[in-house]
Parts: sequence; C-alpha cells; structure tokens
Amino acid sequence: MKKLLLGIFLSASLFACNTEKKEATDAAETVTATEPKTGDQLLELREGDDAKNALNAFARADIDGMTANYDENVRQLWSGGDSLVGKKAIQDYYKGRWKLIDSLSFSEHIVLPIKVNVQQSKYAPTGKWVLHWALANVKYKNGKKLSFWVHNTSHYNDAGKVDFIGQYIDRQPLLEATKGMQ
Repeated sequence: MKKLLLGIFLSASLFACNTEKKEATDAAETVTATEPKTGDQLLELREGDDAKNALNAFARADIDGMTANYDENVRQLWSGGDSLVGKKAIQDYYKGRWKLIDSLSFSEHIVLPIKVNVQQSKYAPTGKWVLHWALANVKYKNGKKLSFWVHNTSHYNDAGKVDFIGQYIDRQPLLEATKGMQ
C-alpha cells in the first residue's frame, strides 16, 4: 500500500511539474504574441492634411485641387468593388457628380496617418497610408439631402503622390437620391 501511495505521490508531483512548465511556456508565448512585430508607426497629424484638403477641395467643386497630389495612374476602389483607374478618369467621374450636386460639405474629420514598414497583405503595400473619416452633408439639385460617413484610405507612393484610394461608403442611398438625374 505504501508503494502504491508513493507511486501516486510521485506521479502527481511529476504531473504538477509538467503543468507548471507548460503554463510558463504558454505565458512566454503570450508575451511574444503581444509584442509589436512590424515597427509600423503613427505619423504626425499634419501628414494627413493632404487627404483632408482633397475632400474639402471636392466640397468646393475644385476637382483639379482634389486630385492635385494624385499620381497619373492612381486607382480608386469603392467598397462595392467598382473602381476607377487613372487621374483623368477620377476627375471626369467627380466633375460628373457635381452636375447633380447643389451643395456639399464635410465635417467631423478624423485623420490617422501611418507608415507601414512591413507588408502584411499583398493588397496593402508598405509606405505611407492615411485613414480618413468625415461626415458628408450633400444636397442634390433635385432637392434631396443626405448625411453619411465616408471612410477613405489613401496610399502614397515613393514620390509622395496618392496612388491608391479605397472609399468605403454605402453608395445605394446616393444612387437612390439621384435616380433619374444621371
């Protein structure tokens, strides 16, 4: 009986030691997992002024001002998957939108400029990105009014020009408000 109790005691001790080692290993893995891995960095707020100024230029119907810092081959992608390619295509599209708009303003700007140093996705290259949210208030020439949040992500190439814009809005209300005007 003493041998059986001694065996149980030794087994329990060994099991406890093994559990402690595993817990220590798990804790080390948790610390490693929460440590920054990329060296990505927040930039000064002024690094986002260009994105904010572009929207404000659009609100004044100044499409050339809006696209002044766009690369000639810039791509704009909407969350629905449709897109525009090239500075001229973007200018033509937004000049056409102003044929429907009576007034437009943006407020409540939130700008987050960041520098991505390690590529995390094939769709998001390294470099400067500006994440920008703003509240849009638009009145169309048919009298309809809309207020909605717009979220833009802009990537800047090595020359400091915008080469990608992702715009995340629900375009359906805009299409409904301008139905029959296009």
